[in-house]
Amino acid sequence: MRSIKKYLILPLLVGFSMIPTLKAQNDLQINKAFEQYGENNGVVMVELTDEMLDGYDFSLFKSLTIKNNALAGDFIRKCLQKDQAGAKKVKQVVSNGVPTSIYLQLPRKGQLYRLILFNETNNPEHKITLIYIESENDSEDILKLILKKK
Repeated sequence: MRSIKKYLILPLLVGFSMIPTLKAQNDLQINKAFEQYGENNGVVMVELTDEMLDGYDFSLFKSLTIKNNALAGDFIRKCLQKDQAGAKKVKQVVSNGVPTSIYLQLPRKGQLYRLILFNETNNPEHKITLIYIESENDSEDILKLILKKK
């Protein structure tokens, strides 16, 4: 009976330890984009947490790469427009009246800084990249780390 309890308690502890990380993104509209497109054919979704991110000082890294799906771009832009309402810093590149690159520095959630990056290109093929990052480091430091040349 004791060994059964151990096997039941361990998954519960692991599950509860993930709740704060999962909740931080749940209040955002882009969460819907990850849910809707994350498991589609031809879409690459990456989600990294904890020890997978040791060298980056991130607590969560989540990204979507979608090819040849203009409807996904429209959907994600609508989600970003809603998330933008609470954002501290908004930078965007607009091409032909349509935002193609968006950077949002969201309000902190507890100790975590939150950052959303979106990019859509049409050359040579239509490609969408959506990135969500949580870190205890300031958003500017996160951006410098991402854009740092190797």
